Amino acid sequence: MALRLRYFSHPDMLRQFEPAILVQILQTAENFFAAKGFPIPAPGNGGEIDYEALASILADPDEEMPGDLVDGLHLISELGNESYFDDLLQMAGEAGIPVDDEVTPPDLAALIWLAQPRLLQQKDQESSFERRKTFESFAPADPSMVINVEELPQDLGELESALRDYFRKKKKGRRCRVLRKNAPGAVHFYVQHGQACRREPSVKGEDSTCTFFRPERTDMVILDTENPELRINSASAPDMRKYRELFGLHLFGSAETFRYAQKYNLEPLRKLGQESLECSDFPDLESARLTELEMDWGGALNNKSVEKADDVFEALKIRHAQVPDQPALKRAKIKVKLKGIRKARMLSLVAGNKSGYPRGEEAAIFEEWLRAREFIIYGKRAYEEAA
Repeated sequence: MALRLRYFSHPDMLRQFEPAILVQILQTAENFFAAKGFPIPAPGNGGEIDYEALASILADPDEEMPGDLVDGLHLISELGNESYFDDLLQMAGEAGIPVDDEVTPPDLAALIWLAQPRLLQQKDQESSFERRKTFESFAPADPSMVINVEELPQDLGELESALRDYFRKKKKGRRCRVLRKNAPGAVHFYVQHGQACRREPSVKGEDSTCTFFRPERTDMVILDTENPELRINSASAPDMRKYRELFGLHLFGSAETFRYAQKYNLEPLRKLGQESLECSDFPDLESARLTELEMDWGGALNNKSVEKADDVFEALKIRHAQVPDQPALKRAKIKVKLKGIRKARMLSLVAGNKSGYPRGEEAAIFEEWLRAREFIIYGKRAYEEAA
């Protein structure tokens, strides 16, 4: 089991925990530590924790370590830091988990995991989903559509039931849950479901064996309420089509509420050149550079070409060239620098309805800029193009 845990692999990291809380974590796998010859101090007796011995066990976990403990250590190490502290504090308050005034981020994450581990699992999933970049977008069939969050159904039972039947018929198990989270300007839905079963060789002690299991996947569906559209992240094209139908049906009463429509248009790169990447009117943006442009010349030989450089427009300028008139522009990569953030973000746009760029708060900034520069076709124009 290849696992390295930041908070648990060094004695100094372990000392960051309140000893009583660390003891509670260890007691969840008492038999495992006893087999390793590690004595767990009894709570309140003043016994010292052997941090060096404990770190050596946790730094190199084996197949004997209980799965629940492995998951717990991973979650605590991922979420037990300052950046998640406010979220964890709110989570503990809503769940009625008592927290004192001197609690640290690692202790807080551990307390939540000890009381209600599912809460940490959901938070970790949400964080990973925010990092997902590739989404396909579907425009409303009615270009004048207005989404009122208050009018959306609170009970997602019928949607879950329909998706459960769908996945069961696809031999992906009977479990399906749809979780909802409201976000600024959008509603996020997380669809947890099984995948096809797997059988893999594994090792148990000195024995060679086989593990049979059904992996779980969580897909993400975003309902944009400010610029009405449905955005979906899923590894399966059939699942994506089913989400479009069922979310439209159970949220708005029609499976055809959303439809495929071209969202991203790369023509501004050809028409305006470098000016299409102007961002001085956006206070959060510092600069934007085109780093890659794929062009489709068509023809019997399916001819494609790619311009690639640190700055494609500057490279073309040096060659006294420009984006040619003939080929269709298929894909572009734009490196955008946010003010105050050292690392630039890469925006990947495909002519059609697929995009790739960071989600969360940054996504709203990028979407607004892309709309202003007319890389995004939306509203009435999107409906007319689809028609």
